[in-house]
Amino acid sequence: MSEVSVDARLIGVIGKPHGIKGEITVVLLTDYPKTIKSGDTLFFDEKCKKKIDVESIRWKKIKRSYIPVIKFKGIDSRNDAENLKGARLFRSVKDSPKLKEDEYWVDDIINCMVYTKNNIFVGKVVNVEKFAANDNLAVKIENKDLDIRDSDSNIFYIPVIEIYIESINLKDKKIILKKIPEYI
Repeated sequence: MSEVSVDARLIGVIGKPHGIKGEITVVLLTDYPKTIKSGDTLFFDEKCKKKIDVESIRWKKIKRSYIPVIKFKGIDSRNDAENLKGARLFRSVKDSPKLKEDEYWVDDIINCMVYTKNNIFVGKVVNVEKFAANDNLAVKIENKDLDIRDSDSNIFYIPVIEIYIESINLKDKKIILKKIPEYI
């Protein structure tokens, strides 16, 4: 379960209508797209006040990938679907998939304070970026005494792999580094 106090997680953005019966394409932002099922309740807001139920979901092949085409209950025409274009979709935290050990939600990691293994404060995680090889913590350098080269933007990236990360403590919002990447 999440260690942060959010009611819902952003999982997608509604795209274009698909056909004339209210179906809608959705750009999913979740690593768990197959966990969205018919009968699920999703929300248009982070506080889970504006809900909408998934009537059906199917996957349409476009070029080399698949996109979800979702039919929501009560959205029965192309015009109804068009009115939802661009809306953000959230899933309640309690309905989120259970994570394995050493897996974390991005919104739990953001704003964690980053320290060296000698307890020297480095900065704060401002984003988690997906790269081909692995995820990377985007850390805003807040300790001006650190000698981190190539930090014109005050942001540097730490690969989320065992050789760089000692521990992640979500309760205390603290990440301890084994070492700062050599390429910095």
